[in-house]
Amino acid sequence: MVVKLHIIFFDSSFEDLIIENQENIEFEEVSFHFFGCVINEINISRIQSKNISIHFASSILSGKINANHLKGVSFNNCLLKDSIFLINQNNIDISYTEENIFPLVWKKVLRKLRVKSFLEAVPESQRYYIDSAKKISYRTNEVKRDKDGVYYDKYQRNSYYKIGYYLNPDERELLNISLSIDYTQENEDVLTKINNSYLNSLSFSGYSGGKVYVENCKVENLYIREYSSKGETTFFNVGPLGLVEKENKIEIYKSNLDNTWFDDIDFTKFKIVSFYRTKFGKAVFTSCAFPNDYTSFDKFKSLENVHYPDKKSDSYYKNQYEIFLQLKSMLESTGNFYESQKMQAISNEALKQIKHISSWDKLILWINGKSNNHGLSIKLPLMYFFSFSIILYIIYLMSLGRMFNKNDVDLNLVGYYFSFIDITHRVDFLANKEEFNPISLCVDFFNKIISGFFIFQFVSAFRKYGKK
Repeated sequence: MVVKLHIIFFDSSFEDLIIENQENIEFEEVSFHFFGCVINEINISRIQSKNISIHFASSILSGKINANHLKGVSFNNCLLKDSIFLINQNNIDISYTEENIFPLVWKKVLRKLRVKSFLEAVPESQRYYIDSAKKISYRTNEVKRDKDGVYYDKYQRNSYYKIGYYLNPDERELLNISLSIDYTQENEDVLTKINNSYLNSLSFSGYSGGKVYVENCKVENLYIREYSSKGETTFFNVGPLGLVEKENKIEIYKSNLDNTWFDDIDFTKFKIVSFYRTKFGKAVFTSCAFPNDYTSFDKFKSLENVHYPDKKSDSYYKNQYEIFLQLKSMLESTGNFYESQKMQAISNEALKQIKHISSWDKLILWINGKSNNHGLSIKLPLMYFFSFSIILYIIYLMSLGRMFNKNDVDLNLVGYYFSFIDITHRVDFLANKEEFNPISLCVDFFNKIISGFFIFQFVSAFRKYGKK
């Protein structure tokens, strides 16, 4: 026979709440439930028995829970009075589920806070600080309905649960929740899952020994600082909330991404993407979108502190260049030559910004960038080829007196243009040698050089997917 003990607090207020347990409890399971409560400050640090779990639902609270013997702690549809610290926990479950929003319960909670609306009760920021937890689950269940707002459920018997509420998209974003997770080797984690959630910021740091999954999330700011993982870390379909007034960003700082997989991430939607002293190792990028040119790629930075984007180190462009090369290598390893070619072009543009690069090398990089975008564009060399060759052909004809000389128009000159752009043509393809002059000879010579250069640039860009 399994004997369980449930201690339930409903519609209660606590200025300071301390939970202590100094001896083992004989029950199979002991659980504390706080429903519709306001807890100004909670402190749980002395727990001896390993069968105790604590659950908060539709409540407002803040404080610290630091007890490694707790079986688990959960939060459902809770608001934080600024922040809560969860340290050395075995199992943390945080959820926001629309099917469990009950206006009558929240009406009592708001009355305790002496506010009239739910929006007044939502703080400017809510922060979950998680340190050294073994299992972490954070999820949002968004009900897919045509309408939002209040609804009635005729199947519920309890009057508190008959009236429900569905959030609209703006209300979901107003929750302004930040989640910060710090891993340690002393209390090695097993699994972290963050699904279908809206977060103002998501932070990872430390050494993760387990598996980490972040999937189908809207995250305004993603911070990965001094992070490495033994198990697999996966970011799938992660993008910003898209709030106009905020500068969304991704920061990866002094991290080892050896076992990290970025899947279906559109980096173009973030305003700043910073990689600083980061080792990519065997990181994998699949179905990710990157900007198409260096101007757009300027959002890819190498900053010591992403909050100060204008503060750049002396080696900023050198770091940026090496980051792009690492990204190119990672993309090539997965067969994504389309994006890897762009990385090669962008790295060349960054190389051009490095001070100690010689002027001749910068000139070569500039010419390659303008002529075929470092091997990416076949349009540019074609455009320049015909533009320069037509102009030079007109000058060539003028030097020979075959154009703008008040004579009848000779349509055969149009056909001779194709002989002119043939870099192997004879010098006398159009006129006898005695008709030549220094200008016509120079123009013909330079045309062969310029045409040959743009033909080579065209072929080089055309073969970009055949290069190894």
